Amino acid sequence: MHCTFARLNAIQASLALVFALMIITDVQAKSSFKNAQVDAVLAKDEAPQGVVFELISGDPKTWVWASPMLADFHERLRAKFAGLDIVVVSHGAEQFQLMTSRKQEQPAAIAQLADLAREGVDVHVCGVHSSWRDVPQSAYLNFIDVTASGPAQINDYVALGYELIILDRPDD
Repeated sequence: MHCTFARLNAIQASLALVFALMIITDVQAKSSFKNAQVDAVLAKDEAPQGVVFELISGDPKTWVWASPMLADFHERLRAKFAGLDIVVVSHGAEQFQLMTSRKQEQPAAIAQLADLAREGVDVHVCGVHSSWRDVPQSAYLNFIDVTASGPAQINDYVALGYELIILDRPDD
């Protein structure tokens, strides 16, 4: 009887280990987006002044992939360079997905982006592009900054020593 309990405990321990490894592998696979520009920043010995992520996308669900990617990059960059200033400039069609009236189209992704904003990530959208579509600043979610021009905002950050990182949709 003692042998049976010992064998049962060994089997339970083995199963627990297998499940733990599966969970760890799954989390690592989901949280390791690839971007050569991010890798180049992480390879530096000293932090840049900051990082500016540029996003231009026509994908109707851009934030479903961009928010988790930004969260992953934010975590990795801040782990190496605590206090690193990280900003996002969205100046394509995806910026209109950040309007209050469209919040429920991608609720989890928008919530994740809002969390990043609460952690100090500034999220800018292009005022020029908004004006072309008659979208007022007040139409955007409360954590979104409508800047005069997305490209000019990026240029300003780069002039201050920020590293420009272009976000692209990951391969599925």
